[in-house]
Amino acid sequence: MSLGQFLMWTLGLETSTRRGSVAVWDGQSAPLECSLGAHSQKHATTIFQVLDELLKSQNLKPSDIGRIAVSVGPGSFTGLRIGVVAAKTLAYSLNCELKAIDTFLAVAHQSPAEVGAVTVIGDAQRGDLFVGDFVRNETANWFPVGTIRTEPADLFEKSLTGDQFLSGPGLARYSAQLDTRANLLDSSLHNPSAKAVCELSGREEIPLIDCWSLQPLYLRKSSAEEKWNQKQSEPV
Repeated sequence: MSLGQFLMWTLGLETSTRRGSVAVWDGQSAPLECSLGAHSQKHATTIFQVLDELLKSQNLKPSDIGRIAVSVGPGSFTGLRIGVVAAKTLAYSLNCELKAIDTFLAVAHQSPAEVGAVTVIGDAQRGDLFVGDFVRNETANWFPVGTIRTEPADLFEKSLTGDQFLSGPGLARYSAQLDTRANLLDSSLHNPSAKAVCELSGREEIPLIDCWSLQPLYLRKSSAEEKWNQKQSEPV
């Protein structure tokens, strides 16, 4: 008899960074998480294999999954496509619930209990950062302050006053220059996790979404797309 017959299991997918992960959660105990490896280019070949191994380790069948939760960005173009396509495929084939989770919210969710506000940054390439501000409310849930924005890294650095808490995958590149300008959370918290994606999916205010509406949150076009558009606009 499968454990899934008694519990509502959630499958979490996080592929927005090079260190992707998958997790399963029964809604009660801590989510069980497995890494997809250190290279986003390989997520497409490992995600279903790792997922199958994770389910078997818990004596679960795919049909025991009642909800899919996926990190939708911002993040790696390739990684986000892999995660979103996998989430759509699984939600459709299993006929289960589907939730889209803001990747930066997942990072904020991992912050220590003593932190009440955090700014999450991601590497937007070409000298820019994706920046999102988050605060913790009286129920200890994290919420965004405004929308995620794109800022030149040098201007963002100059705007820091020394008392902010910073986290996010963008610190992999910018931690050295920002370390004296703000309080950096521990590096183990910088990358989003499938565990956090699972836990956030339990929040009622995060709505369900259908397979056809689910899209990655890119925020800007890829370098290849921008070069193509520029080429098309050049006079013949």
